[in-house]
Amino acid sequence: MITADQFLRVCKSQGLKNFFGTPCSYLKPLINRVIDDQEIFYQDATNEGDAVAMACGANLAGGIAVVMCQNSGLGNAVNALTSLAYPFRFPLLLIVTHRAEPGGVPDEPQHELMGSITKSLLDTMQIPWSQFPEVEAEIVPVINQAMQYMKEKSLPYSLVMRKDSLTPCALETSEQTFVPHETAVRVCEKQQIDPQNRVKRVQALRVLVEEQQAHDILLATTGKTGRELYTLGDKKNQFYMVGSMGSAASFSLGAALAVPEKRLVCIDGDAALLMRMGNLVSIGAVKPENLLHVVLDNESNDSTGGQSTPSANVSLAAIAQACGYRKVYSTDDINDFRIMLQKTVRQRGPFFIRLRIKKGSAANLGRPQIRPHEVKERLMRYIANTRGAAYVHNT
Repeated sequence: MITADQFLRVCKSQGLKNFFGTPCSYLKPLINRVIDDQEIFYQDATNEGDAVAMACGANLAGGIAVVMCQNSGLGNAVNALTSLAYPFRFPLLLIVTHRAEPGGVPDEPQHELMGSITKSLLDTMQIPWSQFPEVEAEIVPVINQAMQYMKEKSLPYSLVMRKDSLTPCALETSEQTFVPHETAVRVCEKQQIDPQNRVKRVQALRVLVEEQQAHDILLATTGKTGRELYTLGDKKNQFYMVGSMGSAASFSLGAALAVPEKRLVCIDGDAALLMRMGNLVSIGAVKPENLLHVVLDNESNDSTGGQSTPSANVSLAAIAQACGYRKVYSTDDINDFRIMLQKTVRQRGPFFIRLRIKKGSAANLGRPQIRPHEVKERLMRYIANTRGAAYVHNT
């Protein structure tokens, strides 16, 4: 066994200081030390795929993030690993525990199948892996090998952790002191316009582009949202997410935390939001002041044929408020939408704006002609080159 401090000492020497993840008893010593270490940033996620997306977003600021998860949750991360990290070439270090390892310690029945396929699943996703170090002499070679691959290929690398690889370590950081309080959710979502007379998504995106502030970063969810934003005008401060449906919010959260001097505008859709609603909880808990979350809700899966979503009967703004967003808005009027955007300027977020729109887009809508990894690299250069241009909050 090694100590978490021994492992983290090498990680920090290699610049690995941003950690994201979900708990596992095998990981407990490492998570405890990560939380206690003042040199390391840690953010937990409600879902392993969201942890991967947060890490990818954090990587926009440069460097490489670490994602920790149980192998039973690796399945939740498959989509983000294969359709976000891979096409955009986001390097990240995975630490995956190996519950129910064949020939290893007996485990619960729910881990049996994943235990038998963990390593082959990583192989299938073309993610190279090494055994998590179990003696101090192995730490430096293993981390060096992982770092060399991630820097050369700009892709994920995984360490697979056996049970009892780490010596037990108690959490020293004290829990927050309880203060009696009340939580009240008061949101009125008016629908004034017949769905057939609402504006289309491209009109809403045009208003968003017009109302953006200097050095805002626009992150568009997968499907026609990104394609329409690109069609309106390709710019180096824009990111068009392909695949990884539902990950736009967690990706934006990771980016907002890593680039606090820029305002991050996440342009989401109703179907994508509903797919990973745990992101609202994460955003509301962390409260990044520089995040504006806009949901363009056409009550359908527009990119796959217009199948309906249940969003029409859901108060998404009330959910966002209950999750902890500082200010929420909802409308189906494009003029009100513009006013709402203006209200968020120079104020402390996170903000949530829901605009109900109608279905449909251009019949021959094009696709971005710039490759995903080129979009990422361009945005990273933009962030690096505008570091001195800070977005200042008035309140």
